[in-house]
Amino acid sequence: MKKFIYGMAFSSLSLSAYADTMFLSEVLIGQSKHKANSSLKTDLSEKHYASSLDADSFAFRLGAKLTDKVSIELAKHDHGKVVNEYSFSVPSMAPTGEPLPPEFDRVYKAKIPIDIESLRIGVKGEWDLSAGFSLNARLGLAHWKFDEFSPRKLTDLGPYSDSGESGNDIYYAVGGEYKFTENLYVGLEYSLLSIKEKSGKDNSVRSSYEYDVRDLSFVVGWVF
Repeated sequence: MKKFIYGMAFSSLSLSAYADTMFLSEVLIGQSKHKANSSLKTDLSEKHYASSLDADSFAFRLGAKLTDKVSIELAKHDHGKVVNEYSFSVPSMAPTGEPLPPEFDRVYKAKIPIDIESLRIGVKGEWDLSAGFSLNARLGLAHWKFDEFSPRKLTDLGPYSDSGESGNDIYYAVGGEYKFTENLYVGLEYSLLSIKEKSGKDNSVRSSYEYDVRDLSFVVGWVF
């Protein structure tokens, strides 16, 4: 998928070069809100976990203007890392094999760090409001990837590894820009990437999660 995104981006940029199109580069610095909702269902029990945590985010974006109002872009986003902390209990058993009362449960603490990045290719549309100021909207495809753990680990603490879990989803963004000069501009952008995954290890174990990454970023751009 990453090869496809790179190929589409480079092909578009190459074609636009023949039309003497302007290119742009942007740096985005801001905050990401990570909203997780993870579930694990078995024949005997159900587990649910939800959280909403913040992290620092950073991104670098390249683009080419196809027209005055439309650009195609390729971006790499580091959405930061959040650490989910919670406690869970495990029933204790008597020597006879019978479960003991809840006050004898063993309590454990878990720390699950979730680190996510995405590679994005998309289209940007612009609308001028006044001299130097414009609004914009973005739509495209994001190839996302978790690092050590995915949100599935928040409810399934089994020995299996889900390191490097990845997939593809649509992203959206809206923002505004102000041009200081012909080449230099700044802006503010809000973007949303929503991930939904389901899996079943067998007929009796089913896990799923939803993970929203919402970025609010300050943008510094340069046209060349």
